[in-house]
Amino acid sequence: MKERILQFVESKGTARYTDIQRFIVDLKYGQGTYDAAANTDLTFDCKTNAVKTKKCNPYRGYYSDHLNTSPYGKGYLMTGKNRLEKTEDKKYFVIREN
Repeated sequence: MKERILQFVESKGTARYTDIQRFIVDLKYGQGTYDAAANTDLTFDCKTNAVKTKKCNPYRGYYSDHLNTSPYGKGYLMTGKNRLEKTEDKKYFVIREN
């Protein structure tokens, strides 16, 4: 999976966090799954006793632990000889050390 993600980012030059999430979700669950899930996250409104649809995607944050850039522990996609790096403008690019 890591190699497929790296190849996806390489094909674009750089990729945003959401682009990477969309790629992973669509790869695992079928093309268009990420976009089809937009605005489908449900919440309960205690004031009106009604279920509401939030304007967010339930897949938002998918694989986020693998994209972690914390100094206390980098995520799986951010470590190793072949990895992602994050730019100051919050885009990701591929590093390959052979």
